[in-house]
Amino acid sequence: MPVHSPPHPLPPQEKPPEHQRLLSLFPELVGESPALLGMLSIIERVSASDAPVLVLGESGTGKELVGRALHRLSPRCQGPIVCESCSVFSESLLEAELFGHARGAFTGADKDRPGLIESADGGTLFLDEVGEMGAALQSRLLRVLQERVVRRIGERKSRPVDFRLIAATHRNLEEMVRCGQFRADLRFRLDVVRIEIPPLRDRVEDIRILVDRFLSTSSQLNRTSLPEITDEAWRALEGWSWPGNVRELKNEVERWLALGMTQIDAEVLSTKMREHTIPHPITKKVRDEVGSNLRYIERVILGGIVQEVLRENGGNKARTARVLGIPKTTLYRRLDRWNLARG
Repeated sequence: MPVHSPPHPLPPQEKPPEHQRLLSLFPELVGESPALLGMLSIIERVSASDAPVLVLGESGTGKELVGRALHRLSPRCQGPIVCESCSVFSESLLEAELFGHARGAFTGADKDRPGLIESADGGTLFLDEVGEMGAALQSRLLRVLQERVVRRIGERKSRPVDFRLIAATHRNLEEMVRCGQFRADLRFRLDVVRIEIPPLRDRVEDIRILVDRFLSTSSQLNRTSLPEITDEAWRALEGWSWPGNVRELKNEVERWLALGMTQIDAEVLSTKMREHTIPHPITKKVRDEVGSNLRYIERVILGGIVQEVLRENGGNKARTARVLGIPKTTLYRRLDRWNLARG
């Protein structure tokens, strides 16, 4: 079975100059597909602005990486970048995390503590999964964005803050607004500049480059050699829908390395991927014996099965249909389609 190591990206001189420049500007965002390059171009254009950014993308696409890239290229790059996910805290804990608290504000608050909004002063605040934020917190965040001041829990005084907000979500905020789950005025405040991250299934060209990066990084850290990947495994990797996106691909590669594999063939891949992307072993045998004409295959294989079951049931159509799991009318249509006697 043919095998080869993951191909490395084309040398810089073989890429268009604009592509070279963008790729060198964003080393943390790996790939060369048109979908990714288009997104990188948008990030570069909006990085100098101080306008709020809404990053949209499925789970595992790298929304925080986009946020960090925006901060790194912005005039605020010397300031802090503070990142947090709104989905990992309860509503009350998230409020304390974002706004901080005064000493004695609640049980266990034994000292004054600034929140993440204050900590981002002079820099960037990245809030992931902002669609999970409850109504009360949405109102408080909106006030901060409008007035540029924050008030800790248990305090009356407000403190001025200066930060750029980058919000991210995998949810449809417009639909949430229509359903009354998200404030329309906050959505408009967040969605000044929008960056949409393409899912991995829309940038299949990047799969080999990503695998190469993950394998190379790990082999350098662990001083191990790169495993070889068969052509059949590559076809399966590129044929999978990747519901978990780049994070899922990275986990797949890490599993290979944890198992100490020196060759990656189709049988090494995760079960779901094998089941959905690798043809059943009988497929090749059928093609070798019957050919590739689907109408002929249907008549020979399916028609043959129907005839056999019909014979086993003494020509009883109702019983045959039950065994085949289809209505009797469907059985009649199939017999007519394949020019088989009804009995």
